[in-house]
Amino acid sequence: MRYLLTLSIGPVQDFIAAARRTADLQAGSQLLQQLAMHLAQHIQGKGGSLIFPASAEQPGPNKVVATIETDDPAAFAQQLREVAVQWLWQQWQSARERMPNVPLDEHLAEEQIKQFLEFYAAWVPLNGDYAQARHQAERLLAGRKALRDFRQVPCRPGRPKSPLDPSRDTVLKLDAGLRIPEQAQQEPLFLKRTEYLDAVSMLKRLKGEKGVPSTSYMAAQAILPIADQQAVTELKRIADNAPGAVDIGDLMFPTRVQEEIEEGEPRLSRYLKEHQADIDRLRRRILDSLSPRLSECPSYYAILAADGDRMGQLISAQRDMDSHRRLSAALAEVAEEMKKVVNQHHGYTVYAGGDDLLAFLPVNQVLSCACELAAAFRKAMEPFRGGSSEAGTLSIGVAIVHRMEMLQQSLEWAREAEREAKRWRNAIAIAMHTRGGVPLTAVTAFKDDPYLDGWRQWLKAFRAGLTRGFPYELQYLAREVENASLSIDSLRAEAMRIFDRKTGREGSAAVKQFRPAYQQRIDTIGNTDELRAFAEQLIVARFLSEYPNGVEVRS
Repeated sequence: MRYLLTLSIGPVQDFIAAARRTADLQAGSQLLQQLAMHLAQHIQGKGGSLIFPASAEQPGPNKVVATIETDDPAAFAQQLREVAVQWLWQQWQSARERMPNVPLDEHLAEEQIKQFLEFYAAWVPLNGDYAQARHQAERLLAGRKALRDFRQVPCRPGRPKSPLDPSRDTVLKLDAGLRIPEQAQQEPLFLKRTEYLDAVSMLKRLKGEKGVPSTSYMAAQAILPIADQQAVTELKRIADNAPGAVDIGDLMFPTRVQEEIEEGEPRLSRYLKEHQADIDRLRRRILDSLSPRLSECPSYYAILAADGDRMGQLISAQRDMDSHRRLSAALAEVAEEMKKVVNQHHGYTVYAGGDDLLAFLPVNQVLSCACELAAAFRKAMEPFRGGSSEAGTLSIGVAIVHRMEMLQQSLEWAREAEREAKRWRNAIAIAMHTRGGVPLTAVTAFKDDPYLDGWRQWLKAFRAGLTRGFPYELQYLAREVENASLSIDSLRAEAMRIFDRKTGREGSAAVKQFRPAYQQRIDTIGNTDELRAFAEQLIVARFLSEYPNGVEVRS
């Protein structure tokens, strides 16, 4: 009998986000994508026909929709679960071979690996009406996912918890005083002295690719592409030859170099100490080559998280399998296109599958990249939109964070920004988390400003000389009159007075040319909340405008 099968693999966001290094993050994403591909290939090998993803050869999301021929769909789904668990166990065994001398609790490791996956499946007979069958299967899958399996996590009394997943104990056999064995602090794990990793986190650490950029690298990418390229090449050569997990971004920050010299693995420590003078000289050359010259490398980078809007509505509009399969193929193609866009903006894609994207970017490429991503996604979904103009758009959340911020926290901030953008839909939400500052989030709808020209305008104004304190006075005004009986005309007049006072009689013509645009924007404000939102957008724009080479939006 023919059935429509839908299955979901997890955990997803929590698993990917459980990372201390960017390589851990990439490895978690890659593991889930490879597992989904493996299951899709197994379904095809059993005579099934894939619908989502359209091909088993492309990295895809953590979900599979397919038709299968079987008399026992429950047994078929159970077999798929066993295939998934066995595949993950094989990945662990291969990783274990790379660290044969690291003392581990093998039994605990096996328990953790084999009990880790969340596997959910639902199926319905396929009797001709594909749209109805898909709707019913999705409802059943949602119900199954709501009935979570609460297995007791295996533990060992007195064993330290994993810092990346505190529900699990470390699988390391520790030395006296709860010290991590020396073998685990060397290649290929390079564990810090307090990284008591569990088996799943250790698998991610071993699967992580060496070429994954660090957060320091992403911060430095704001200047490296426009700096003295000979100096950049020479500094990169020093990083590439280092016997440890450092990249050129790490070498751009003296404190990071000193940290590795004092606390790093002995071979890396000796190497950096021998090359410290050259590192300092090349770093200085890079900073001096910029216009204007910088005293130090910028410390902030951006995490971009994007998600398609009303995709369930878009999928429901596909009334047959062929249409759904074409949509799946289009999603796979646009995922590859979005990777190219991120790469063109000197960024790094952590995950791109289905309608989801997670990427790192230099701060001065965020707006341009976001515009191109939103446009590419809208164009790819256009043939499937039907009568709905709101389905198949992209909501983008961006968190601007310090390179030293905990990666898990930074990822959560990006997800919070994404959720804020999803409240608007077809929008970008930029959340700025400066150290010691109050977090700010500014939201712009792409339907109102598809090229983010409003952002570009205020970036130019600040670079032309608009004072740093100006947006803070607007913010103060909004806060002070929040509960006052001030008319909207008076509020607008006071906002204009602040602009005129800040530019003044001696203000440059370059700044005063923005007064008409400012007046036009103020005339749209209807209450103090809208004024506060505009002020916070200006604060973020002021921060972005200070980056070298500007933050231009490609139109």
